[in-house]
Amino acid sequence: MSLIDLNHVRRTFDGGRIVAVDDVSLSIRQGETVAITGPSGSGKSTLLNLMCGLDRPTRGDIRFDSQPVRGGAKWARVRAERLGIVFQSFCLIPGLTAEENVEVAMIGQCSGVHLRRERALSLLQQVGLGDRSAFRPFELSGGERQRVAIARALANAPDVLMADEPTGSLDRRSSHLIMDLLTDLQRGRHTTLVLVTHDQIVAGYCKRQIELVDGNVVSDVTVPPQAKHVAALVPPAMGPT
Repeated sequence: MSLIDLNHVRRTFDGGRIVAVDDVSLSIRQGETVAITGPSGSGKSTLLNLMCGLDRPTRGDIRFDSQPVRGGAKWARVRAERLGIVFQSFCLIPGLTAEENVEVAMIGQCSGVHLRRERALSLLQQVGLGDRSAFRPFELSGGERQRVAIARALANAPDVLMADEPTGSLDRRSSHLIMDLLTDLQRGRHTTLVLVTHDQIVAGYCKRQIELVDGNVVSDVTVPPQAKHVAALVPPAMGPT
């Protein structure tokens, strides 16, 4: 079943002089794991932003569950109810604890302070941070902040989890732990996972790999995930990373 459809999507900047995404058509099905790869400046992050409504196409059509999504209010509703987004820079609120950062995503979707707190603590436990829920972002390592961001993205049980360079600022060991976590959560929830990465090892965690060059899809292949055997070399402990 197709969940996200892009039909001849184009995104330009600077009055059309810069073409970030050029006539891209593709469909993403429920439960897929998809890596969007390509060199720096190829349009990867722009494509992801278009898929989740953080940017709007200059031309073309984007559909979610076969329905066109147009306008800021409709996209805001889709993001709140159906999408979870893990940003490259984490985008945690500095003055809030890990638990409060996760709770923020539930405001307006989950009524009751106690219910939000219970769910936030459960999610932090799932990502290995049950004992650090009261810590603020500056008290956490890069890998821990990324795990808080993942817990927040899962707060409303999204159909699609989108991640922009989820391991871009992490060392190799932390990168493997985060990717193991993402793919384990994806399998357990049958969530669609779409991630942007420049790292071929990270891309190897995904069954489908889409390569962009100069805003064009130059390759769209389905391959057996390759990275698990590499991650197996990393100790399984979920301590600070």
